Order: sequence, then C-alpha cells, then structure tokens
Amino acid sequence: MRPTIRNNENRRKPLHSASAYTSIGTPICKPVLAVFMVACLSFLTLSSHAADSSAWRLDDSLDLPEGLSVSGAFRSRFENARNSVRRGTPNDQVLTLRTRIDAKYVENGRVWQVEVMDARQQYADADGILGTGDVNALDIQQASVKLDLGSEATTLKLGRFTTDYGSRRLIARPIYRNTFNAFDGFEFKHTAPSGNQVSVFATQPVQRLPADKASVLDNEFEWDKSSDNRRFYGIFTAQPAPLAGKTGGYFDRLRTEVYYFSLRENSETVLDSTIDTLGARAEVRAQPGQFDFEIEGVLQRGDNTKLTGEGNVSRGDHRAEYAFFELGYSFDVPSRLRVLFEIDYGSGNDLETPQRQERFNQLFGVTAFAYGPTGFYGVFNASNIITPGLRATFNPVPTLNLMASYRHFWLADNRDSLGRTKRSDPSGLTDSYMGQHLDLRARWDVSPLSVRIEVGAVFYKPEGFQERNSVFTYGGAELTF
Repeated sequence: MRPTIRNNENRRKPLHSASAYTSIGTPICKPVLAVFMVACLSFLTLSSHAADSSAWRLDDSLDLPEGLSVSGAFRSRFENARNSVRRGTPNDQVLTLRTRIDAKYVENGRVWQVEVMDARQQYADADGILGTGDVNALDIQQASVKLDLGSEATTLKLGRFTTDYGSRRLIARPIYRNTFNAFDGFEFKHTAPSGNQVSVFATQPVQRLPADKASVLDNEFEWDKSSDNRRFYGIFTAQPAPLAGKTGGYFDRLRTEVYYFSLRENSETVLDSTIDTLGARAEVRAQPGQFDFEIEGVLQRGDNTKLTGEGNVSRGDHRAEYAFFELGYSFDVPSRLRVLFEIDYGSGNDLETPQRQERFNQLFGVTAFAYGPTGFYGVFNASNIITPGLRATFNPVPTLNLMASYRHFWLADNRDSLGRTKRSDPSGLTDSYMGQHLDLRARWDVSPLSVRIEVGAVFYKPEGFQERNSVFTYGGAELTF
C-alpha cells in the first residue's frame, strides 16, 4: 500500500520535542559539547535499529500503573547566521538544547496531562537577537484535564495547554522554534456524526519569563504566567468533506474551515486594544497523480487606545488583511515528488494614515514552514509582505525527505518595516523589492519514530536595506522516547 503523502512542513501533525536539566537555572552538563556528543552517540546506537517496525519508548522500561504513560524528546541544534539583515550583531551563532517530558493519565473518560519543558542556549552573542523564542528555562507547558462530555466526540479541556488550529498560521504549537505557545483557560471541541467539527476556547496567553535579554542569555529561571490583562477567545469550525458524494470526483476531497478569533489587551501604556480576526480556508489535500490547492483569506478589524509619552490618550483603528494561495502537483512516483506554486500577501502600515494600524498581526501562529527557519534567520513574517515562490519536496529513499523553496519578496507598503528586521524607510524612497532567498532542508529519520537528523541552509540575496548576501545554516538531531 502506498503511504499517505507526508506534509513537508508537518503543519498539521507536529512532532513535539523537549530538553532536560538538573536543577533550576543550571544546565544538565557543562561543557554543553558533552551533551551534544552523548546525544549523537545515542542516535548512532539507535540507527542500527532503523529497520525495526517498533520504536523504543520510556514506558517500555517503567512499571507504570494502568492508564499512566510517560514520553518525551530531546533535541539539540546549532544555528549560524552571517550578514543577518535583522537588528543586532550581523554574525551570530547559538546551540539550543530542548527537552520535553509529557505524562498522561487516562481514567473514566478523563485525560490528565502534565508536560514539562526546558529550553536553553549556549554561545549566543550578547548583542544578538536571542529571545524567549529560543530560551524558556524549566517550566510547565501543559497542566490540564480533558473531560469526555457524554462521548469522545465532545470534550472539554481545562487548565494550561498548547494547541494547533487549521493551517497553523494564526494559532500553533511551534515545531522549528525552540519554545512553545501555551494558554491558560478552556477549550471545548465537538465532532458531529457527519465529521463536521467545532471548537470554542477562552484563554489567557502565557507569557514566557524572564523576558529581559540578560536573563535569557544566562538561561535564568522564572515561572511563566498569564494575566487577565491579555485575553484570547475564539471559535473554529471545520468541514472535512462538505461535498463528499456530491461531485463524483476531485472536490470530494475538499476541506473547508471558518473561524473567528479575538485578542484583547490592556496595560499601563495600552489602555485598551482589540483585534478581531475573521478568516476562511479551503483545501484539497495532496494525493499521488493529482493537483491540490489551498486558499486562505483573513480580515482583521479592531481598535486601540494608548497613553502617549506626554500623558495624552490616542485612539486608532486596526485594519489589516492576509491572503494565501497554493497550487501543487504530486507525482505518482516512489519518491513522492511534489511541486507547488505559492503566494502570500500581508498588509502593512500606510504612514499617511498614522491613526490606523494596518500591519497584519499573526497572533500565535508560526512562519517556519512558509518563509524559512525562525530562530537566528526569521527575517520574514506575514506582515507587510508580497511573496510568490516555488517549492519542491521528495524522498529519494523512504527515510530521507528533501525540500527546496525559492521565493521573491516585496513590501506591501514600502514605508513600513520589513518582517521582523525593524528596518524601514519612512520616506518611502526605498524600492519595495526586498530580494530573494533559497531555502534548503534535509530530514533523515534515522530510526522511524525515534531519531531524526535535520540540516538546512538559507541563502538570502537582499535588496533595499543591505547589499551583502546573508547566509544562515543549521543542523540538529532529535531523539523521541
């Protein structure tokens, strides 16, 4: 039987990871190269079992009570950036170490879950771009209970949790990034007999702490926390096969989604801010020998009231848009070759209307699958961007996946800043074309379900704000146990 085509970016079924340390604020081993070497030796040992149909799990070595399971993962990755376009030192490097331990207990229709994660770094420069996206010393990512309300088709989750929705562009548990997005609150899900799904949630986003640069560099510990000053609500609906049996062919594979999210914030300087996000998405998923497509459109509306430095109150509107289109083709060959064309648009600020915020807010989504690795590259996001591109993925052997992505980038508004770089030209004299990049990646599943090695590089030829070519490389390995 031909295996299902694996989504190259793992957007819908992420592989979760983690990191392990001894005491709070102290790395598990120094020098960290020892940790890296131990991990590599473990990978080489396990690689001899790559052909096994089953993978070793921590549960296999523990005498656990019925209903209790424990799993986890360790990942190490080295990143190197040269001539970075982002603010800070143009040349930087980092070794990140991440460990996750996830315990679940199932009893009478209840699933109790506690997940602890530790994410740390070594070798980053003090004047670089390191932040809480890279470091979050020993903390609780999930502590929740999921209740069956009558059946497994209707559930209610309470507590702290991570989650994914739809394309993962707006809400996601990151895969490439070294830290996660977590929420405190509740999440209700119901699946109808027809397969249609609805989810409703009310949460407070968890802030990763400490957030100051010095503490992040030193891997210092502080409990993450949420606050009622920042609230996030939403309703998400999905129709896995709304036209099944009605078209007699291609559109039987159509999936549609409609959603509404609301982010509300207030603080000492932001007296009141609301961003309401309404979106819709449709896709026909990839199948061998078939064309597939995806289209998504998002509108954001809201307002914000801020306290200025002079003590005055300013009021403004939030008006932003995002659109995405993808057309792909999967060849019916053993290598599962897939090629696609994709284009994104995210609105940017028009400085002629300063009272209006028009920069698209990506909320709690991820960008690595679209615009290249985050971490020490992470130049682009879905704000102030027009970017067409070509992408290809294939498996020369079943356990090796190769990907190449080539994109061009324009500013949607040439007075607004470029992605995450904080670089802009308020005069508008800089051309809107921001250059091109080639993103290459290889993933080798040394031992299926247990060991993965990943290497990649991004070659960015910028225009406008920098003449020097930028090169980003990375390599790492992950052990799931």
